Amino acid sequence: MKIGLLACDFVNPEFLEISGTIPAMFADLISQTKIDADWKVYRVWEDEIPSSTDECEAWFISGSRKSIYEEEDWIKHFGEFVTNLHADKRKTVGICFGHQIIAQALGGEVQCSDRGWGIGVKEIEMTTQEPWMQPSLKKVKMLFTHQDQVEKLPPGARLLGSVDHCPHAMFAMGNHILAFQSHPEYSRAYLRTLIQSREAIIDQPTFQAGLESLEKTPHRTEPAAWLQHFLTS
Repeated sequence: MKIGLLACDFVNPEFLEISGTIPAMFADLISQTKIDADWKVYRVWEDEIPSSTDECEAWFISGSRKSIYEEEDWIKHFGEFVTNLHADKRKTVGICFGHQIIAQALGGEVQCSDRGWGIGVKEIEMTTQEPWMQPSLKKVKMLFTHQDQVEKLPPGARLLGSVDHCPHAMFAMGNHILAFQSHPEYSRAYLRTLIQSREAIIDQPTFQAGLESLEKTPHRTEPAAWLQHFLTS
């Protein structure tokens, strides 16, 4: 399967030994499935946007240090491409910033949450069960790091899962869009490094709780299996 990675950011050089690159993280995630992936990476944050949605069979949209409401040309151009992915019903998976730009581009609302930072391992309570959610889980532990979040789903979206801090943690549209506020591609080691690097901008109770939550083991093979079933259904 030819998969396009719409990379909206890069890993800071000092973190590469811990995490590898963003493309490497996604490749590792999908390597846990039976999908034979042929990746094509687009440096979206440099305004490298595909000319057509049929350049790949499926698409992943990565996270970003940017906010979707920032006045940058690439974000505007990319929002238009996301609209086309939906119109053409291309299989698309959005992660964090990807989750948010899908929502915003298709008529939802994204804001810097008054709930503050959401960091660490959090348990998503699944509100909807889809056929591709095999194995079936009522709750799934995943890795989070964000301030912005989807405050209003786009028309036609189905809420899949919520956490207290992030009511719209997962959603889907039709049979072709799946969006996670969490990071199924991250490792705990990388998230710990990110949290520690942001200590000066995160309130101490949230910072400490986020680090302590990393003692919990997040689900990883299960979300990978969901992605396989979603992309091939």
